[in-house]
Amino acid sequence: MSAEWTILSADHVDAAAVLTGAAAVDPTIGIRQLWAGDALQLVSDDGVVLLTLFQSRRLDSVTDAERLLARPLSVAGDRLWWTEIHAAAQPPFRGTAERIVHSIADAAGGTAESRAAQ
Repeated sequence: MSAEWTILSADHVDAAAVLTGAAAVDPTIGIRQLWAGDALQLVSDDGVVLLTLFQSRRLDSVTDAERLLARPLSVAGDRLWWTEIHAAAQPPFRGTAERIVHSIADAAGGTAESRAAQ
């Protein structure tokens, strides 16, 4: 089972932001590519998949993000990058995964939005 997250940012969430954000939470986290680089997985030192990040996509309108998240957003600018994340939802991994998501968002200069039902 996974928790769904989105990072909204002015720039593409790149591998440097992912590595910086993950290392800030736990420097032992491993990273691996999936699907020829279309996704990255972060794994604990004992092999548990903490989260999977999909390649960022450019949205031409904040309205598109608001429609997808089903709520209004307060983000600067008209265009933004949308990065989908599937994070571990089971204890004790959920807390670590959520901290990593927020840390990556900070490293990318963006915000993390939960896609949980409102």
